[in-house]
Formats: sequence, C-alpha cells, structure tokens
Amino acid sequence: MTVRDTEKYRRRNPAQILPGLENFRIGVVIPCYNENAALGETLSSLKEALAESEEAAAVLVVVNHPAGADDTQSLLLCKLLEERAFDYPFLFFLYAPGLKGGVGEARKIGMDSFLQSRPAENAPGTLICSMDGDTLVDKSYFKEIITHFKNSTAGGVSISLRHRTAGNEEQEQAIRRYEAYLDCYAAQLKRCGSPYGFHTVGSAFAVTGEAYMKCGGMKVRPAGEDFYFLQEVAKTSGVSTLDKVLVFPSPRISDRTPFGTGQAVKDIMAGKPLSEVSDRAFDRLKGVLESVSLETLDTDTPLLPEQEFFEAERFFKVWSSIRRNTPRTKLCSAFHIWFDGLKTLRFLHWCDA
Repeated sequence: MTVRDTEKYRRRNPAQILPGLENFRIGVVIPCYNENAALGETLSSLKEALAESEEAAAVLVVVNHPAGADDTQSLLLCKLLEERAFDYPFLFFLYAPGLKGGVGEARKIGMDSFLQSRPAENAPGTLICSMDGDTLVDKSYFKEIITHFKNSTAGGVSISLRHRTAGNEEQEQAIRRYEAYLDCYAAQLKRCGSPYGFHTVGSAFAVTGEAYMKCGGMKVRPAGEDFYFLQEVAKTSGVSTLDKVLVFPSPRISDRTPFGTGQAVKDIMAGKPLSEVSDRAFDRLKGVLESVSLETLDTDTPLLPEQEFFEAERFFKVWSSIRRNTPRTKLCSAFHIWFDGLKTLRFLHWCDA
C-alpha cells in the first residue's frame, strides 16, 4: 500500500488527530459506554501485558455516548480520563456524543483517529487491536500479537477468548454453552475448508493498518460490526487465528444489541434454543467447497453441488460477469468473495430448513 493509498483513505474517512499517538505503532481501541467501573481493571490488565511487551502500545478510549442516552456516566468518564485517574502510561481518549451507529461507529472513530494520527508512510504497518471496556487480557497479549503478525501473511487475526466466570451457576452454564456453540461453528467452518472459519468477536481481534484501510475501515452498524468487518478483512487481506487464549470478556447479560454474546446469554437463560447447525449441513457445505476449482469455475455456469441454493441466491446471474472481469488464476478467490461468511450462514440454514 502506497502513501497515496493511505491519503485516499484519509480523505474519505476524516478523523480527529491526537498529538502523541504518532509515536505508537501499536494501539488498542476501546469503545466505552457505561463501563466506568470495569475500565480500570481492563487498563490494569493491559498495563501488565505492556510490561511483558517488547514495544510500547497506546490505548485509545472512545467514550461512546449514544444519541438520546443520559450523559452522566459519559461525562464522568471524560473527567476521570482528563484527570488521568486510570493507571495506564500511554492513555488517550475521545468523547463521541450523539452516536447513532452503535458500537461499530465508536470503534471506527477510534481506529480512524489512530491511523490519522500516524505519519502516512507508517500507517499501513500500524497494528490496531480491538477490545471492550469490560475485557481483560493475558499478560502475554501484546507479545503474542506482535509475534503472530511477524509470522503471518494475513492482515487480520482473530484471538482466542474465554469469558470470565459468571456470578451465578445459571449464567455460568449459559456462557459456557454459548462459547461451545461459537467454538463448534468456527471449527466446523475450518474443517469444511471455508476461509471464514474464525471467531468474530469485537473484543478479540487485531488488524494491520493496511488491512484496515484496504477493506474500507470498520463497519458502522448497531450490531454485528465485528462480523461484517472481519468478513471484509478476510476477503481483502485474510484473517488468521491466534489459538492461545489471550482475551477474557465479561459474561454479562445485555440487551443493548439485538444479537451478540450478551443477548445470547440472556436468551439461553430464558430457555430459548440456539440456532445450531447440524453436522449434515456442514457436510453439505464441505461438499460444495471441495468442488471449487479453476476447472469447475472457468465457465459461466459452474456445475456445483446444491445448485438450488445457488440459483436462489442468483449466483449464476452474476458469475459470468465476475468471470469476465477476473484473471483465471483468481477465480477461486472470487468465488469465496461472493460465497462469504454471511452467504455461508444462509447456506447452512437453508440445508437445515
């Protein structure tokens, strides 16, 4: 990625420049909404990780104040951050009032600001870590992420996580049930050969600045921003996995978003079943992905298993155009860009319908 590419992204995504951030290659972006009490513990765990790291890392807290919400806690947090009440040596913050795009908008504000604050020639090599305000990390967090990117060609990494112990047995069982569901889904996708076989949790991923800009930046959505963002990173730069458990999110119950961990735990405790996918559906997905090859795809009407699904998704109407505009050696990549994480999920539910 050239300096010109970086400047082009910056023009399209203007952001606040924070003096001092230009000195840090590594940054952790934390959106924080009504998590004042938890943030101190989060920053303490990051400070322990910093002590083990070979390189300094900045933390940028985005005080996420949704439109129409009471601002008491947000203004209090701004005051605490201004007074340096938290024990982290390289701490920056932005106040983001009146947000309508959910946590995705808050993440984008922070990540864009971090990149804008870096010199254009250094921005692509930046490492941006995504966390939440009630999440803890292992003391080897920074060390492992730095080492991973030294050895990986992918522009993004999904970091293994385990939620902390819940306050009661019912909630504890619910969060472990949901964790098992997430682990199984990612492992099954990987077994089937999908390039989308990784967790998509907002508190547990990192990307290079280049990968971030190439995919168009963080997605502004009230929920699911992590899924859609990492899906785009996978398409443009690749997403690898870091198997060591480094992130420990809160097991909290939440209804802030219509889906996600908090809502899932709440639903499980209310007796609602998870929308689990059968082994048979995954086997059918494996059959589709194993059929994908240059020979199969080098025609306007590829002969794929489960033709009915692809017809319903209008694949054959767009593939001829994709094929004409794609070098033959990249046809498999083009197929996986079309058959992305969301279409894969739709396919699995179609199989189980």
